[in-house]
Amino acid sequence: MNWPSNLGVLPSALEAALVLGVTAVVILLLLRRSRGLGRLQLYLMGAALIVVLLTLQSWRREILEPAMVQTDYLASLPQPPRDGGYVSSDTCRACHPDEYNSWHRTYHRTMTQVASPETVIGDFNDVTLRHAGQRFHLRRDGDEFWVDIHAADAPPGAPPNASGRIGLLTGAHHMQAYWLTTDVGNMQLDLPFYWLKETQSWVPARDTFLKDPNAQHPSVIWNQACIRCHATGGQPRPASLNDVFETRVGELGIACEACHGPAEEHVRANRDPRRRYALHLAGEGDPTIVNPARLDSRKASMICGDCHNIKYFAEDRKWLQEGFQYRPGGDLEETTPSMNLRDPAKEHLLAKVLQTDTNFVRGAYWSDGMVRVSGRDYNGMINAPCFQRGELSCLSCHSMHHSDPKDQLAARMETNEACFQCHGDFRDKLADHTRHAPESAGSLCYNCHMPHTVYGLLKNIRSHLISSPTVAETRATGRPNACNLCHLDQTLAWTGEHLREWYGQEVPELSPEERTVSLAVRQILSGDAGQRAIMGWHLGWTPAQETAGTDWMAPFLALLLDDPYSAVRFIGRRSLRTLPEYRELDYDAFGNPLDRRRTAQEVRRRWETRPNPLRQGEPALLLLDDGRNLQATQVGKLLERRDNTPMTLEE
Repeated sequence: MNWPSNLGVLPSALEAALVLGVTAVVILLLLRRSRGLGRLQLYLMGAALIVVLLTLQSWRREILEPAMVQTDYLASLPQPPRDGGYVSSDTCRACHPDEYNSWHRTYHRTMTQVASPETVIGDFNDVTLRHAGQRFHLRRDGDEFWVDIHAADAPPGAPPNASGRIGLLTGAHHMQAYWLTTDVGNMQLDLPFYWLKETQSWVPARDTFLKDPNAQHPSVIWNQACIRCHATGGQPRPASLNDVFETRVGELGIACEACHGPAEEHVRANRDPRRRYALHLAGEGDPTIVNPARLDSRKASMICGDCHNIKYFAEDRKWLQEGFQYRPGGDLEETTPSMNLRDPAKEHLLAKVLQTDTNFVRGAYWSDGMVRVSGRDYNGMINAPCFQRGELSCLSCHSMHHSDPKDQLAARMETNEACFQCHGDFRDKLADHTRHAPESAGSLCYNCHMPHTVYGLLKNIRSHLISSPTVAETRATGRPNACNLCHLDQTLAWTGEHLREWYGQEVPELSPEERTVSLAVRQILSGDAGQRAIMGWHLGWTPAQETAGTDWMAPFLALLLDDPYSAVRFIGRRSLRTLPEYRELDYDAFGNPLDRRRTAQEVRRRWETRPNPLRQGEPALLLLDDGRNLQATQVGKLLERRDNTPMTLEE
């Protein structure tokens, strides 16, 4: 954000009073001397005075009052720090325009922004939303965005119970959250609706998460929650007695200094052009700034791990006042150690967390300690053998300045070239290793060793714990393996036999259902909400559809349309719409339950009355009796065993 540098010279009430006072003195003096003037001269003088007063009134209305309102608005936002050495990305731009421009187009920059016509993507054109007994009227007033809050049963035209101007925005890639300014210092309070880009619609905020439907969705304060990872150099700074916030940030969003460290000394030192050119010609690093590319793999990855990490920290007064103490180039473990459940040395930290949050593990990890929620890629990578025994870092595949903003993958890193950097011996014998055609999805290293078993943002994301598929892990943790995420129509037994034949893995003892029913079908019917979301997403994943076929999927996706969890319903809707005959399906995953149920029934009816029976896959493995109808008894038994344990994935 560009913080205004002219706040101190805006017109003030004192200046206005001074001008009016001087005008009054002039008027009195003119009146005292008016006795010798003619009638016409008095009229002209009076007209001139009226013009002066009208001009002053217009100046007050059009310049002074808006300026004072804008001053109050800026004061209601997090302020730049008075210390810490932050200078803002705009300062970096002067000497590093290419790097600035490439960063500027990333979604890191838009993690938090000030509301403006250029940054707001949601519809504020006289929109009315209802939630939790309240009515929210969204409106735009010039360049300002406002929310009027009424009781749900308030009559039209009634004054709002409260009104708030939108101050900050969070996100711009998949969805955007909105924060209301308050009169409690610069505290930013959440609007309970997000703008969902995929559907171009407002959605209740709680429905954009995989969250226990019966759990309450408390109000969120940006200054204490989002500031941790959606701002640079954030300091919450609540007052101890009345919770008035005086929050400071080095910069909103993930800015240059989030990765390179505070740059005040760097700017000061490089005002001397001789120093700049000497360093450039020598090809040496500049000790006044951090360049992640010059750090070792662990220190470089810690920069990303500062945000992309489930880490331990005491939410004490020091953190509330000063924020996180880690700075790029330092050791993250010294200030905010990673919550690595696979590291016995971290057990004491886990015990502390569980004292206040008994659901911590289930909400973020699989039972074996593999992270399962998005945005926490560092937790996965630090357990990967390539990191622990090699030189793998975040920068091995990702780039801030030379990548597509969507995934921040560097050139060619979306291909096997990412792995061939270290495992080049597989380049010429790829099919011998993968047992799949070289150009197929089964020979893309990512699909086998980094499958989409992480959930977040209403979709699946690749695991960053680089591992190999095993049936034993799937049985022990419930985490789908890579083979069954592509071969959705196959059983665990089928996978076990291939892994035994190809790689010598032992096949554990399997139950009759594990031998006779597709893993995808079993988890859609009886899995927990997280498993249902993963399988629902993969039913819409192109490589899986090409491998397992699609003409059996509709009745199982119809079940997801009526799932208790809104996130699962939304994923089911998206996957169903990849099937041509359901592409125009009219369905609102967040709408009326009766309408949702009717749509699910219509999908099932349409599938059962289709002209052709199943053409792909083995009907028995998919619980289809003749390629046309579900085996109602077996489906019912699996549904009765569904894992309905309340779940909230803390993405």
